[in-house]
Amino acid sequence: MGISIKTLLEHEFFKDFHIVAGSKGIQKEVQGIAVMDAPDAYRWTKGKELVITSGYSILMEPDCIKKSFDEGLMQITSGMIIKRGRYLPMIPKEIIELFEQYEIPLISMPFEIGYMEVMQQVNTIVMNRTIRRFQIHQNGAMMLGSTTYKVQKIKKILQAVEVEMGFPAFLYDVGEQEGYCSSANFKRISETYGLQESDYWNPTMEHNRYTLCDYIQMTRIRMFNEDNVDGPRISWILMPISIGGNLQAYFIVMESREFLDYYDEYSIRIAYLLLQSVYEQIVIAQSIGNIGFENLVLLALHSTGEDEERLLYQAGQQGISMNTRYTCVLFHQMNEELSARNSREQYITVFKNSQLSKNAKLAFLDENTGVVLTELSDSVSYSQKHLEGMISDFEQKIVETFPKMELEFAVLREGKKMSELKSSVETCGKVMKMGKKLCPKKKIWDYEMIGPFAWLQIPEKELEQMLSEYLDMMKDEKNVELLRTLKVYLENNMNFSVTAEKMYVHINTIRKRIDKLDRMLQIDWDSYISRLKIEILLQFLEL
Repeated sequence: MGISIKTLLEHEFFKDFHIVAGSKGIQKEVQGIAVMDAPDAYRWTKGKELVITSGYSILMEPDCIKKSFDEGLMQITSGMIIKRGRYLPMIPKEIIELFEQYEIPLISMPFEIGYMEVMQQVNTIVMNRTIRRFQIHQNGAMMLGSTTYKVQKIKKILQAVEVEMGFPAFLYDVGEQEGYCSSANFKRISETYGLQESDYWNPTMEHNRYTLCDYIQMTRIRMFNEDNVDGPRISWILMPISIGGNLQAYFIVMESREFLDYYDEYSIRIAYLLLQSVYEQIVIAQSIGNIGFENLVLLALHSTGEDEERLLYQAGQQGISMNTRYTCVLFHQMNEELSARNSREQYITVFKNSQLSKNAKLAFLDENTGVVLTELSDSVSYSQKHLEGMISDFEQKIVETFPKMELEFAVLREGKKMSELKSSVETCGKVMKMGKKLCPKKKIWDYEMIGPFAWLQIPEKELEQMLSEYLDMMKDEKNVELLRTLKVYLENNMNFSVTAEKMYVHINTIRKRIDKLDRMLQIDWDSYISRLKIEILLQFLEL
């Protein structure tokens, strides 16, 4: 979108420029500058130019202006500026009458001002106005890497595009697989022409392409009516936004009325640079604050089959292979008065300085819960003791930095792919819940230790009842010995002789103890599941 003649003449530079005819057309829009110093120069006008002349062409061919009107070419211009003095001391009356008749502004220009000065001033005025309209201020309260920040910025820029140029705009975020419009106009036009979002960067209909700017890959795509090439058609400007060679988004401006003019293209370049800057800020913020990896983890946890492509894209952005396998460490900060995520930067710094960070990344799931994923390979694996040692190191460093924080951990050492992360986290959640019941004095619980309970899916009330019964029994030292006997008995496939040998007592003693336990606990010896529950539970009692 250009600028009106009225707005131009209001600027200080044009104070000595005077309208001598056609004042009713003062609102005409200027979209370019043309110089007419040859009698037939008007033939090359395209429309909405502000024509500048020294009067030389009129001197050489006095009726050239009348010819331009007769051929309908001057009528498409926005106005004419005539330089007074050198070739045309007086503007002919018939020329004034023509411009007055067609309501096209005819402007007198001082002799001492050069053409280049006029062109520079017009360009500067238009560009300054465009820049002002594209001033999209950052909300300091927003996190730089947040989705809210990005979306709000994008929408404001797109809206500024439509306000400035009158052409609707659209941006498709490749990673989020989400589109944003400047207004409802874009969707309405798309529906009118039967265009899907992907058609704008990968058109399936008859079309042609023309590159406007190689550097930013600015391309005009023009769609033709399939049934009638001379019928309705539409075009748009396509610009891909990439950071570090990674495609981030497609930026589209719809040429819904006509082709963009010179000043529109300038506006589009400003919008493109602003949008690219938004994505650069996001990428930097994600890199610094681990936000990118965290977004990938959250997507993996909530993804469905339809999100597979998006998950692959996000993983690629983070340089992560979907075939890599990870151990999963779920951590939880227990002090409800604190928020670990609010201290994200410090938290991650502590993590990076701990043994646990080797081949690993951390992501928060909520205010006080997160996961640490450690890459596994043929040459890298972790024993329970080794991994617990690294977790303890991390916990110690966290407590040194945040004395009031209390951490608990659940571990799944079996390597799982990113696509299986939801299952891994759920398993760790069950392990943590069971661990609190079975081993309340511990802070680190391993699936291989707790897992069978989760696998058996023992109801919580049943587990609590069983555990309570056994703990009550242990208050009496005689019962502790009975439970020790039961543990050895079950571990040796309920063989009295082997149990007696292991415990260095007579076989009849073992029989009597088992009979007594049977009366106390009413054990279903014929049920394999019942025996397994008891056997596993006994592993967690201090016998």
